Amino acid sequence: MDPLTVATLAVACFVLYRIINFTVKLFKVALLFEYPLNAEEIPSLPFIGHAYLFIGGNEAILNRINQLGKNYPTWCRVSFGNYPVYFMTSPEHLKEILLTPKAIEKNYLYVFGRAWLGDGLITAPASVWEVHRKLIQPSFNSVALKSSVETFATLSVTLAKKMEQHLDGSEFEVRKYVSLCALDAICATAMGINLKAMETEKCEFDEAVTKLLNNMITRAISPWLYPDFIFNRTQLGTDQRKHIKFIQEFGINVIRQKKATIVRRSDEGVSADDEQDSFGNFAAGPQILIENLLRLSTDNKTLTDENIQNHVDTMIVAEKIYQELCDIFGENVLHDDSEELQFTMDHLARMTYMERVIKETMRLFPGAPIIGREATDDLELGQFTLRKGTSVVLNIFGVHRSEKYWPDPLKFDPDRFLPERFATQEPYSYLPFSGGRRNCIGSKYAMIFMKTITATILWKYVLTKDKVIPVKDLRLTFDVVLKSVDPDTFRIRRRVK
Repeated sequence: MDPLTVATLAVACFVLYRIINFTVKLFKVALLFEYPLNAEEIPSLPFIGHAYLFIGGNEAILNRINQLGKNYPTWCRVSFGNYPVYFMTSPEHLKEILLTPKAIEKNYLYVFGRAWLGDGLITAPASVWEVHRKLIQPSFNSVALKSSVETFATLSVTLAKKMEQHLDGSEFEVRKYVSLCALDAICATAMGINLKAMETEKCEFDEAVTKLLNNMITRAISPWLYPDFIFNRTQLGTDQRKHIKFIQEFGINVIRQKKATIVRRSDEGVSADDEQDSFGNFAAGPQILIENLLRLSTDNKTLTDENIQNHVDTMIVAEKIYQELCDIFGENVLHDDSEELQFTMDHLARMTYMERVIKETMRLFPGAPIIGREATDDLELGQFTLRKGTSVVLNIFGVHRSEKYWPDPLKFDPDRFLPERFATQEPYSYLPFSGGRRNCIGSKYAMIFMKTITATILWKYVLTKDKVIPVKDLRLTFDVVLKSVDPDTFRIRRRVK
């Protein structure tokens, strides 16, 4: 047999071997979600690793994550290209990871948000986060939160009036109304500006944020887009630069205006408390986040203008996470006409049933279904060790819907959060605002906002649906935040008292 023939046969055999090997792997993949493999044996493909498992759009991604959590209720290992990632769906592991100082760092997937959010609290390296968190925390204390209630109440009334156009009509989509109200709220309390997004019913800022979040997820599951050299030459990269430029120019203009206001107040000897806000209220100017940050910048030079913009942008993203939770309330209404509604901190604290409704909604529909961390040192987790540099994804969505920790998990039952029942709940099986030292700084802010707008709407209107879809049949997706695939709609009629 001549050398050419031998070489040809060798190549043919190699190709055949690769085809058979690839076919076997695909067969295993087909069986993977029917008959789980060992957590270390999920087949990977050359160059892309397990990225193929998450092909098919954001809805398919969430479904695969959910199924991985069911098949591997403790942990499993996957990889995106050459980057291994451990998916954790055990409250015990989630607790250890969230509490240990060895996993304060966010994992490499958050790097894709740093071009936009820089050193904001979500994306900042641990060393920067530690310092900035302490500086920002006072902006979310009880005094600051109290000063936000009046703004929330004003915007909630505007929201109710905007929805009145649908009174006694057919079902309408609620998301855009709640989304724009949330954006107005965070811009008012974080930046001290009246964006009037609800009045215009369209907001380029909100659209830019949504598109940037979508881009982050697309890049995270596409290892071939990880190198900046490649990503920056794609349409996604071009779009990202355009949206970031718009948002950053918006922030720069606000910072410039606020600096000028602070200088003017200083020159005129005027207190921020004596000035009317953009809604015509005498509303605690010092409690506006951006003004507090600018004072820190002036007093001790700790924060640059870029730092300030990063933190304000991050607050907007954090609110966007929780604004989606309000969309579901059309199916879970609360009305208590035993007293006149008044929006003080005391009255909000007394809305205990509403709080249980909100908490149960966040259990079934957590705003951030997964979060990522990185081990900065070897970390012992039961029978295995997370090596230094290992990326971890915490499957909050999977834990929240696990029958192991929540009886009849897809049943909507607010009484799960009665104090006596929740006291027996598995620790760290409920993490709507993450947990540990790097939890959500705006959790109390979000709860107050959700209570305020929900109470306002439900005090005035009765919300109904022509067809209530069971939780198990709701189609969900996520672009960093959880969303429903189909429009969230309901009918609205005036409440007869």
